[in-house]
Amino acid sequence: MLCQLLNPFNWKSPVRRYISVFLFFLQTLFASYPGQTLPIETNFPELGEHIDTGLSTQTERLIGNMIMQKIYGSDFIIADPVVNEYLQGLAIKFTPHIHTNDFKLHFFGVNTPELNAFAFFGAHVAVHSGLILAVTNESELAAVLAHETAHITQRHLARIVAASRQMMPLTFAEVLAAIAVGALGAPDAGVHLATAALAGHVQQMINFTREHEQEADRIGIQLLAASKFDPAAMASVFQRMKKQVYYHEIPPEYLLTHPVFDSRIADAQNRAESFPYQQAPDSLQFHLVRARLEVAKEENTTKKINRFKDQLVSGRYANKAAMQYGHALALVKNQQAKTAIPILKELTTLYPNNWMIEFGMAEAEASVGLLPQALNRIKHLLKDHPVNYAIVLQYAAFLIQNSQANEAVRLLLAHRKAHAEDPALHQLLAKAYSQLNQATQLHRSQAEWHFARGEFKEALQQLELTLEHCQEDKKLVAEIQKRKETMQDIIKRQREIKL
Repeated sequence: MLCQLLNPFNWKSPVRRYISVFLFFLQTLFASYPGQTLPIETNFPELGEHIDTGLSTQTERLIGNMIMQKIYGSDFIIADPVVNEYLQGLAIKFTPHIHTNDFKLHFFGVNTPELNAFAFFGAHVAVHSGLILAVTNESELAAVLAHETAHITQRHLARIVAASRQMMPLTFAEVLAAIAVGALGAPDAGVHLATAALAGHVQQMINFTREHEQEADRIGIQLLAASKFDPAAMASVFQRMKKQVYYHEIPPEYLLTHPVFDSRIADAQNRAESFPYQQAPDSLQFHLVRARLEVAKEENTTKKINRFKDQLVSGRYANKAAMQYGHALALVKNQQAKTAIPILKELTTLYPNNWMIEFGMAEAEASVGLLPQALNRIKHLLKDHPVNYAIVLQYAAFLIQNSQANEAVRLLLAHRKAHAEDPALHQLLAKAYSQLNQATQLHRSQAEWHFARGEFKEALQQLELTLEHCQEDKKLVAEIQKRKETMQDIIKRQREIKL
């Protein structure tokens, strides 16, 4: 599978605990808190309207990119591009209704079991795999993401920083350095430094941000209705989270940064009732993505296969096709793809236009050595879905496996501008150039891979190696030198950022 080719996260890695701390502090830093119920409003400020935060959108984007580099470098990103493509599809549904061209929403999955999601600078929204598996319908998932999107559109993060920056100036580099200390072998010192650095900020923000949570609820409900999701899902997902407090000693992480009171749930219910009732059936994609996440979970695969079979026999499932799909993918994972292919073939007949099912069929075909068939299947999928990034990456991976590196390079270069900050693209380019014995472009791609992961020293070293291999090409030397200077400038600006 492509997710295996793209270096999936090692859950047993000792760094996991400290990256979890990093993610937790990001969530805490950018958290909001519920306050008193506010009167219903109908005209909310758009991005930047009547808001003077002292932070430019360029600086916000720089901070967001820096956080993404650290998350990419942790390998916490869900390796399955199908999941991330689905989440980005939700972002696209929201986009027409947020009335701004200043940013592009970026939803992505992080591979952790916690029930959580959080927004941060640069219009990024991280969605924990645990949340996707915990919600009972697609509107509930959309409700959480609509709420986080509202934090972004109202520039709540920038407003929080503007209110606290005079009280405790802090470079983001200091926070990241503190986390790095923990990850590199001095965990107690790292966690202590990170805690001390952020505690003052968080304490100063609490009172200021209470109204933000209510505002995000109100705008999130409007966004749900406009995007054809159930506006009542905002209240229902919060009710579901609150119930978990009664059955678990530790509440869902989302409630630690977004506490839910009865007044807030009632307010969300009242606001939802102001919109006309509309049915919002789950998409098949929602259920298929959940099946893929179930298969990806760390668990004995044989037990997983038996559980899928038992649920199919007993009828204990929300969606039969998704349960069959999960069963088939679990068989593929257990090296039983020959058994899985008939199941997937039946699904492709029942749902001939579903790209996720076709994608799964191609994965199964490739795993049993039917690479030409898999390649042809993905090729046709790409014709129908030319900007589907999951299909682009899978097609490139299959081309490389089929010794068609030149085609892979052409494909990836065509999509590089749109996905320049994704390490997966640069990793595949490096594999293709390696197959072609093109050392200059290999080192160049490796430099971009390291840079996208925040590994700046390694990135610059790879650019130096690139220069060693292209001394005869003056134009290329100038191009690489310019890229090196750009990288160095970004590194410098990141270090100088003060929150």
